[in-house]
Amino acid sequence: MNRKLFITSILLLTVVASTNTFAQVKILAWNDEFNYTGLPAEDKWGYDVGGGGWGNNELQYYTNARTENARVENGNLIIEARKEQYEGNEYTSARLVSRHKGDWLYGRIETYAKLPSGTGTWPAIWMLPTNWVYGSWPKSGEIDIMEYVGFDPGIVHGSIHTEDYNHIIGTQKTATCTIPDAETAFHLYALEWTSEKIDIYVDDNKYFTFPNEHKDYKTWPFDQLFHLILNIAVGGNWGGMQGVDPNIWPQKMYVDYVRVYQYIDVSALTVTGPEYVTPNQTGITFSIQNVTDATFTWCVPADATIINGQGTNSIVVNWGSTPGDVTVEITHPQAGGTYTRTVKTTVIPSGDRFSLLNVKENGLMGWAGLNTSPNIITLSQADTLLRVDYAITKPEDFPYFTYSFPNPVDMSNLTVLNIEMMTYNKSQSVVLRADLFDTDGRLTDVSPVFRFYPVEPNGVYHFYSFDFNNKWGSNTPEYGRQVNYHQIAGVRFYVNYGIYGKVASDSLWFSDILLSNTLLSSPYAKENSMLKFDIYPNPASTYIKINSNNLSSNVIIRIVNIAGIVVKEITAIPDSEISISDLPKGFYSLKILINGYTYLGNFIKL
Repeated sequence: MNRKLFITSILLLTVVASTNTFAQVKILAWNDEFNYTGLPAEDKWGYDVGGGGWGNNELQYYTNARTENARVENGNLIIEARKEQYEGNEYTSARLVSRHKGDWLYGRIETYAKLPSGTGTWPAIWMLPTNWVYGSWPKSGEIDIMEYVGFDPGIVHGSIHTEDYNHIIGTQKTATCTIPDAETAFHLYALEWTSEKIDIYVDDNKYFTFPNEHKDYKTWPFDQLFHLILNIAVGGNWGGMQGVDPNIWPQKMYVDYVRVYQYIDVSALTVTGPEYVTPNQTGITFSIQNVTDATFTWCVPADATIINGQGTNSIVVNWGSTPGDVTVEITHPQAGGTYTRTVKTTVIPSGDRFSLLNVKENGLMGWAGLNTSPNIITLSQADTLLRVDYAITKPEDFPYFTYSFPNPVDMSNLTVLNIEMMTYNKSQSVVLRADLFDTDGRLTDVSPVFRFYPVEPNGVYHFYSFDFNNKWGSNTPEYGRQVNYHQIAGVRFYVNYGIYGKVASDSLWFSDILLSNTLLSSPYAKENSMLKFDIYPNPASTYIKINSNNLSSNVIIRIVNIAGIVVKEITAIPDSEISISDLPKGFYSLKILINGYTYLGNFIKL
């Protein structure tokens, strides 16, 4: 390949890659089709309420959620201005706002509407800033998509207002469009707003453009969130310039729909919906952004059912009993592909005990240590056991390790958490606490907490148990909340931490993590200080003996390695030789079991 052709190919590949990487698609970000009856939808619309002229000497009182002034019927939103005494005003009307329910930076806003008529009417479809970042009007800007005054029929106005461009100082930027049947027919009033300019349309006719001069906020405050306003004013400085006809009321503005479109990167397309569900949960919604001119085909796990929405960008699902993927295949020139959300099913334990730990089969899956200097916590698998080694030099950092369950667990019935653990605690530094956390990351960190106390240092497994019933308070990550005990996601173990901790290293072994409805205890964890026995020789290489005046008959003897695994079990007479020649070198515990009690000794194999 010659050099020129090679460079051309590279440039072509770069262009293609860039096009795919930064491809944008148009989505329907917000809309109201008004296909219901009654007051405007609360999740989409609020109200500006009051009289006082609204800065323009207007005559109406804007009411709050009053069907006489704002209602949806026959597929249309109706805003109605009426001549009636109300709160000291002669007229009533409504001013609907999408503030904090629909706020946007850039996009295309469409309103398909039919306007009122008559001298004194002043309907508007317009936008104001949500946060007024640059100051009060007109510093933070205003966008008038459509204004209309009844004394000048058939003329629609589009305008912008900024600190440098506004009608108060005679510099307002505006334009008009002639629409002879604006009062008798529906028309599409639209805004297209980017970082570079604002265009205003009636139907497909763009009649006004306001460019970004790239100076400062005084000419372009339109880099912040704005919301939509729909209203009819009565009279006022402009609407009432030729008076108000008292014989034309009531007057209505009809709106067939409002739609807001935005452009997003294809990489931002995401299936939303719960990550965790309970078995047989119903009415679960999954959605993806509503890409315009696309088709949507959804799939759910075999035992789940789509009950509504197939073919649209949002479905409602009745779940089954198994976890799985919710996928949607989009057919579209730019956005085409399959998008997935993995859903886990919450486990509802059965019986009076439920084990959460299976190191033998799952290894270290779900476990996470701590590798942030200067504190180090490492985890390893020892056959069926989990081994935890720690080296803590800053206990005040509250070092911890975590176990995230394979699936969330409902603890509404089994509220007791039991940790089966052993340690030799040679450093005398083993201080442990366990906080459960839910799928939203809330921790059970309100007093009382589950602290392992006292920690038994004798190399024998003990159950450390805590009943979380009515102890679900949480201050992390938000103060004064409650952990969702229906979706417990895991447990965080603080080790050698806080004021209880000290600079030290040591190790722990975990055998099981159990849920139960009662506190558990290990029968072999009982001790009898009256029984004394010696192991000799110690250290030893080939055999050991047990010497005790309190042992006179055959007893069961177990030898346990440092990982807590029983490596030898025999029945023997005290003072007889017990062979250890087959054992690897190391530290061992010797357990004698009598009547449910376990008596302990330690020895070293050379």
